[in-house]
Amino acid sequence: MELTAADRSAFEGRSREVDYDRREKLHYLGEYRRELPNSLQRMMENAYDWEHLPFVHPASFSDIALVEQGGWGWRCKVALPNNGGTQAVELLVDKPRHYWATTVVEGFGQGVEIHTQASENGDDGIVVSVNFYLPQPPESEAQEQMLLAALTHQYSALYDEDEALMSGRQEAVDRRRETRGARLAAGTVLGRAVDFDSASGNLVTAEEREIVLRRHDGRWLAHPAECPHMLGPLAAAEGKDGRVTCPWHGYSFSLADGAETQARCAALKLARVFEDEAGRLVLEDEL
Repeated sequence: MELTAADRSAFEGRSREVDYDRREKLHYLGEYRRELPNSLQRMMENAYDWEHLPFVHPASFSDIALVEQGGWGWRCKVALPNNGGTQAVELLVDKPRHYWATTVVEGFGQGVEIHTQASENGDDGIVVSVNFYLPQPPESEAQEQMLLAALTHQYSALYDEDEALMSGRQEAVDRRRETRGARLAAGTVLGRAVDFDSASGNLVTAEEREIVLRRHDGRWLAHPAECPHMLGPLAAAEGKDGRVTCPWHGYSFSLADGAETQARCAALKLARVFEDEAGRLVLEDEL
């Protein structure tokens, strides 16, 4: 999605700090509250992560383009599904307070603000309090209830999807910590060739490392099961047109050399694999 000068100008003159007093000038619609089995670290990481929106939440966002970002948050142009138009969206973060405020600056829902507070929830993870504000009161109580129900439904779905992402990332971080950067040596036997699907990725655990086996360009190859960007799951990612694409952020890697399409992160490590006389697949390179 392309950005225009008008897209950028939508955010001109806006503060990069959360305006807590502004809430008093808005109409409070209601709250959505959710307990999550995740850490504050993962939650704040997720708040800053604008890139995942159209990939993890395709029912809410169809595309996104960054205007600017920083420790203060981000500003983006967002496309809505089903030709629903675009929005200029701003998310400001108060990191020490684990608080962020999302504002629709232009487009459908202009003026809506969504303020979120994340807090520790004992040993069970965190709780998020999502509060919805409108620029003016709805025309009727029935309309107010309808809007609150719609936003509550949307955020319930969003947090279902975010919980899966955050839990998956935590598992990947823990796995990487446990293996401490260990590599699989050339000569490692991965299994019998007949036991693997040549039409898709095959998740293999070898010496406590998870890797993926794929058939590409007439031969087998292997790569890590985690995306080099943010450890997204690549085992189930489809290998199409010579590339494998991470389901979390859409980063796409060449199965020829591992390079990411837009050079947004490190290349995906690839290792050649050969079939020995016993019909076993064996790493030809260290991975």
